[in-house]
Amino acid sequence: MYLKTKQETYFKKRLAPADQLPEAEKVSVPAGQTLDIQYYVDLGDHWQVVLAQPSLDADTLIWLVYEPDVEIQTSVQLTVISDTLFKQAPTLSSQLAEAQKVFVKTGTQYNLLGYLPALGNHFKITLAGANLGPEQRHTWYVYQPDVKISGSRQELRVISDTLLKAQPQLSAELSEADQVFTKKGTVFWLNSYGSVERNHIKVALEGAGLGPQQRNTWYAYVPDVEINGNEPNNRPQDHSPVKQAATPKDPGMAMRFPGFSAIYYTNHPILWKTASGNPGNFTWGEATHNGTRLPESAQVVYGIVRIAQAMEEIRAIYGNRPITVNSWYRPRAINAAVGGASQSRHLQGDAVDFNVSGIHPHDVYKRLDDWWGNRGGLASATSFTHIDTRGHRARWAYGF
Repeated sequence: MYLKTKQETYFKKRLAPADQLPEAEKVSVPAGQTLDIQYYVDLGDHWQVVLAQPSLDADTLIWLVYEPDVEIQTSVQLTVISDTLFKQAPTLSSQLAEAQKVFVKTGTQYNLLGYLPALGNHFKITLAGANLGPEQRHTWYVYQPDVKISGSRQELRVISDTLLKAQPQLSAELSEADQVFTKKGTVFWLNSYGSVERNHIKVALEGAGLGPQQRNTWYAYVPDVEINGNEPNNRPQDHSPVKQAATPKDPGMAMRFPGFSAIYYTNHPILWKTASGNPGNFTWGEATHNGTRLPESAQVVYGIVRIAQAMEEIRAIYGNRPITVNSWYRPRAINAAVGGASQSRHLQGDAVDFNVSGIHPHDVYKRLDDWWGNRGGLASATSFTHIDTRGHRARWAYGF
């Protein structure tokens, strides 16, 4: 992770105005200098940054810097393709005061720390190197059709003071060397992350070595963290809707699944009864693309059932409004062919790309965000919403 100074600024050893600190507790850094950092902690108008090397003095890695004076260099780029307004809320510009919006002309480009879906076909964007408006904000909303976003990156954001651990165990079971206290607001970039084990997620940090052994692989307690951002090259184009037809007179095509002796039919519901006692609405045909994508293991079948329960809840949230399934289970070859992520949950059967009739996918994302919490992943493109049961909070937007 590289941090660049936008103007001459002070890196400080404690949080106080630079003119109140002795020379030994601050270093003046000129504009345009690039520093390799392991991670940063968002403290509001200041960042606490941890350098990869003690490059500002002989023995100090941890510094505080005024956030508007620096930028994180990132490969995620936003290009304005039509004159637009950056806004402090995802609403009509006529409903906002002049101080709550900034005009941005066609062709303007910004690097982004991240972006997520927002109401009304907007993106919520965090600028990497610009602070705009009278309050010098770096977080804005922009109307999606007016911009193009390229590039992707994933981050681990600590949302509650926590311990990163060498093993997915209680902290009392680990030595001091095998756990690292991590503040709320800390942001790491990720190389990769794994599945949930004992309510912990295994993460591989990019460019950050923590603890006495300088580990970059740790376990994080699921309720204390969130993962944001899209995996590189994750642009799924699997949009051949399967017609919903639960409990019809014609059972459809017969199928057998590994590890199960029963015969399943494409037109039969996955859940014969929902939690509310009503017949299920989503079919095995929807999950298997009309029987052309048969589960490769019993674990996939369990994944299909697990996400079917969530889909029934979503249908109830929307008052039984029709839901169209675009993509459910995808075997590895099909997932690669349609541009899915290398570790896509569609491979496990517990992910669905879908549309709620008459409601924009970004609005669906916003309504489901708090409800879904840390049960799994949630994302939206302009043409579908994605949900999965990975067991930890993950949020992202597709840039299309």
